[in-house]
Amino acid sequence: MILKGNQRSGGADLATHLMNEFDNELVEVGQIRGTVADHLHGAFAEYEALAAGTRCKEPLYSLSINPSAPISRKQYDAAIDRIEQRLGLSGHARAVVFHVKHGREHAHVVWCRIDTAKMRAAQLSHDRQKLRSVARELALEFGLPLPDGLARDQRGERARKKEQTLAEKAHADETGITPVQRRTEITEAYRGSDSAEAFRAALKEKGYALAHGDKRVHVVVDRFGKVHSLARQIDGVRTRELKTKLASIDPQLGDVDSVKAGLAKRDAAAKSRIDQRVNLAMTERAAKLTARHKARRHRLDGRAQELATTHGAERMSLNAAHKSEAGKPFARAAGAIFALFDRVPGLRSVIAPLRRNPKINPAERHRIEREALERRHQRERLVLERRYKALGRLEAQECRSLETEIRRQVYEAEAARELKAETRQDQIEVNKLDIGLPHGEFDGANRREKKGWKARQEKLVENGKHIQKRPKGYRHTRNDQ
Repeated sequence: MILKGNQRSGGADLATHLMNEFDNELVEVGQIRGTVADHLHGAFAEYEALAAGTRCKEPLYSLSINPSAPISRKQYDAAIDRIEQRLGLSGHARAVVFHVKHGREHAHVVWCRIDTAKMRAAQLSHDRQKLRSVARELALEFGLPLPDGLARDQRGERARKKEQTLAEKAHADETGITPVQRRTEITEAYRGSDSAEAFRAALKEKGYALAHGDKRVHVVVDRFGKVHSLARQIDGVRTRELKTKLASIDPQLGDVDSVKAGLAKRDAAAKSRIDQRVNLAMTERAAKLTARHKARRHRLDGRAQELATTHGAERMSLNAAHKSEAGKPFARAAGAIFALFDRVPGLRSVIAPLRRNPKINPAERHRIEREALERRHQRERLVLERRYKALGRLEAQECRSLETEIRRQVYEAEAARELKAETRQDQIEVNKLDIGLPHGEFDGANRREKKGWKARQEKLVENGKHIQKRPKGYRHTRNDQ
């Protein structure tokens, strides 16, 4: 069982992320506790409203629970309660959301750090160590295997240092290249080059460019314009060693802005082609997502219609009750007496407190009831309006997720096409060289490496054998006669 938690703010963005049905096969809100609102956006807004009365800048604590094997909901509840007690968040408002992604179920729990009784934020020192300890206990209790990094604290620290950040995860989702793949490519280019110029050429072949960073000596810019520290991309290399190796080409390197401008100018045509393919794919695949948006908005529209009908019925019922009460003898007598006293200027100040007393003056009570009803209706309309805004943000996020997935697929297809084109061009150059050589003269190294037909033929002739037919695709030349 893997537990990852962090303090954070931005409740609206977090609620939109948790309710994203495009990136997840299933989204289920399991529990919302301690709030008036019954949906995530409203609950997290209440968390942040409580934090406004304190000096807390990060009122949310978000936790993800990823079991190594499927567990029951009772086990999830037991795990959440134990984690809550260990972190000191018992009794705090919380929300639980279950996701199914790539066929695996996991849970997200978000607590409000604010203690409403003391109006103070809960202190969450050493939460990572506490989560690792609870993860071991729960894994042993539920019979789950311990993942790498939890068997010992030292291995856990090493695993924590290499885990993805949110920015790296977003970049990997966008491009399809994980940090591990990027480090592997750059490390292989570094190990396979014997000079700074060779390393620079190897990086260029893989789609990277060297540059001077603002804070670090050397950085690498990928084909998507993202900047990464070069020393952190190469395993087992220190900054001093890297600086010594790149000293010969250091004056030739430009800054990050110039390198980005060069990449953008070089890839302008490819970017235009990719954008066209992305827009075409968006048009084709957006129909299913639009249908889901319409169904979800239709449910909210039904809620809005139901709310409008209820409000109208309540207003009509209250008006009918007031009209019925106003026709009773006591109400008519009270109105006549107050109207008579209003004609005497000296008695107006005397009867003013009586007029404002709802127990004596039915008209004043009717006014208070109408205003109270209107305030409640206004609050409910405001909640519904916030639901519409939250739904709009959620739809925009799902559209961005669709575009990100399509763009990643297009990037991968484009990279495969470029690699195929480069391989074909290299083969064409080799064929040109082979055709232009006189009979009996050939590049032995390339022939031995490629194991060409003529090299195999000569070896067979030396052994006293004869070839009956030439391989398919062999081009006949005069030198073969």
